[in-house]
Amino acid sequence: MMSSLRYPLVLLAALLALAPVLAQSGNAFYKEGEKLRAQQQLEPALEKYGLAIQVDPKLIKAYVARAEVYGLLERPRDKAADLAKAFELDPANADLGAQAAMAWLDVDSARTARACAEKALLVEPKHMRAQQARVRACLALNDLDCASAAADAALALKATTDTYYLHGLVRTATRDYKTAEFDLDKVIEWNPMYEAAYVALSEVQLKLYEQYSGPTMQMRTLEKAIEKCTRALELNPQSTDALFTRSKALALQKEYAKAIDDVSRCVALGCTDRAVYVQRARYYHGFGQHQNAVNDLNKVLMEQPGDVEVLLFRAECREANLDLEGALKDLDAAHKAMEGSAAYTVDDRRKVQEQRDRVDKQLFELNRESDPPMITVVDPVHRGGVAQVSSVLSRVKVNGHVRDRNLLKRITVNGVDADYTKDERDPEFFVAVPLSATATELVVTAMDVYDNESTMTLRVERNEGVAPAIAVTSPDPGGDRIIHLPAGKEDLFIEGTASDASIIRSITVDGILASYVPDTNRTDFSIKLVIAGKDRFTVRAEDQFGNGTDVVYQLQRKAETVVAARPADPGTGTTAATTKPVEKPVAGTPVSSGVTWVVYIENSDYKSFPALQGQGSDAAKMQKAFGKYNVQRTITKKNLSKQQLERFFSTELRDLVRTNNVNTVLVWYAGHGRTVGGKSYWIPVDGKKDDIYSFYNYGPLKNLIQNYSESVSNALVVSDAAGSEASFYDLTR
Repeated sequence: MMSSLRYPLVLLAALLALAPVLAQSGNAFYKEGEKLRAQQQLEPALEKYGLAIQVDPKLIKAYVARAEVYGLLERPRDKAADLAKAFELDPANADLGAQAAMAWLDVDSARTARACAEKALLVEPKHMRAQQARVRACLALNDLDCASAAADAALALKATTDTYYLHGLVRTATRDYKTAEFDLDKVIEWNPMYEAAYVALSEVQLKLYEQYSGPTMQMRTLEKAIEKCTRALELNPQSTDALFTRSKALALQKEYAKAIDDVSRCVALGCTDRAVYVQRARYYHGFGQHQNAVNDLNKVLMEQPGDVEVLLFRAECREANLDLEGALKDLDAAHKAMEGSAAYTVDDRRKVQEQRDRVDKQLFELNRESDPPMITVVDPVHRGGVAQVSSVLSRVKVNGHVRDRNLLKRITVNGVDADYTKDERDPEFFVAVPLSATATELVVTAMDVYDNESTMTLRVERNEGVAPAIAVTSPDPGGDRIIHLPAGKEDLFIEGTASDASIIRSITVDGILASYVPDTNRTDFSIKLVIAGKDRFTVRAEDQFGNGTDVVYQLQRKAETVVAARPADPGTGTTAATTKPVEKPVAGTPVSSGVTWVVYIENSDYKSFPALQGQGSDAAKMQKAFGKYNVQRTITKKNLSKQQLERFFSTELRDLVRTNNVNTVLVWYAGHGRTVGGKSYWIPVDGKKDDIYSFYNYGPLKNLIQNYSESVSNALVVSDAAGSEASFYDLTR
């Protein structure tokens, strides 16, 4: 009963609330709005005009009044919409059409403005304001025939400063500069306070400068342009149009310092569009301040990265500043942007390619040097120029890196080409070369692009050929190497041991590096392996001489258990629940991560790199980043060498995590960093510049931590590293 009465009561309340509005006429609301406007209460006045229109949607004067208030409140689009509506209601009122046209011009809607102006002229062909609006709209649309006809008609109606000014603008657009000069001179003669005419006349003088070939006439036009702009600035010291135009005239006089001052004042006054920055860059370029030019062009390209004109100009500035690599990048970017645009022809792209080839040749010659590359071989192990190689190997893996100031043309080992990144300086190389039983040496040769060549020769010494022994201890594979698993298990924590007469170099499971103690001939290893979709896995161990053992273990899953649903409860009609519903964590609550430890690595006291200052805020950043975790312990390590970093993460931290059954390990690093060949590195305090093998590659660290123990379920590594590259920051989860 109550529900049936609710809706009539709501409707009655709404009608009672609207009763005062419906009882009052639109004119009454309009008059209230006029009183409020007279008292400068503009927002309340808008509300009253709106009520007047709501009550009487055809009350034209309310639309006009509201448009005027919108103008006072600097809401030009709303103003234009109201005036257009008023003109729509009274299409015989040419004044309203002209006002609407001018309002649409203020919001850069030239096409709509032209339509309003032409409708007004159909009503009253000699309406001056509508004709002037049509001139401006046609100019904005670059319809010069329409603009010329409208400007001539306006001037024929009545010769005024405004009609002469618009006529001058149209003649400038049609390149009739003499007539434009006459028109604008007439405007200034009749009204010396007409600021815009001075600027327009200065622009005409700059166009005449381009037409004249004699230096005397050219200098006169520049002097007149500067004089007229200066006069406009006397009338309005904050005229950015006058400053911008005068700067162009000063630049043509080679007065670059004054030109830069003028256009910089434009920027200070808030004029920061593309044209201003590009123009100032041209002045800086002409003044020999090429880096300042690049800085201005950078601001434009941040907003429009594919601007071909600006990219080509920045390439020119960078070339002048001897930043040839930067110039090549800009030319490549411009060429790529041109390929997808119909605005550029094949000839345009050919010219850019020719420019690129020329700059590339200059860079090649600029970097020419005669220093040979420096070769470092990491594998196979060698001491005193003697490489230790297993006696049973017929092929040997050789890897290392080559340092050179320039790109490399070729790296070979015993004449076999090695793999390396061709466009990378100081690359790593890898190759597997045949090695006969009678071979006595490995010859590594590197040649740079200038044909500077160096050779490193290692004498081969055959060593024991016994491969490491491997045993998986958990889970127990039994004698037949078959591991029995529950159905549906998707990951497996594997533990085992590896031993050899010599140092063990690596232990992997299905190609993934396991956690083990390096630089020893007997070690335990562990790894958490994803086994979804697998029926076997392979454990491989290699010693320092390249002897390797592969052991395959089979996976056998138990059949899935079918769980029957319990009968429905007669009282509820539902089956009995077999599992509890999963509760979703509430946003902002700490993550349930079990026993959680934080490891904070802080490197600052460098030997070959500048010391880092201001790391005091790292603790706050770390606390914010790890704020959702409930941390039980924080381990802080400072100024670690590469050996200390490797030992800490491979042995010390692993043993601590296992002993304390830690579930989540959060690592935060603060110090120098470097990215080389797409890999990210931390710089130990004993790291050497340009020596990648003295850096610590932390890419595999997350997997290494997860392989410490079966108890570890989460690992997070955050590298807050300061690098030589711009905005060096890397986050690995």
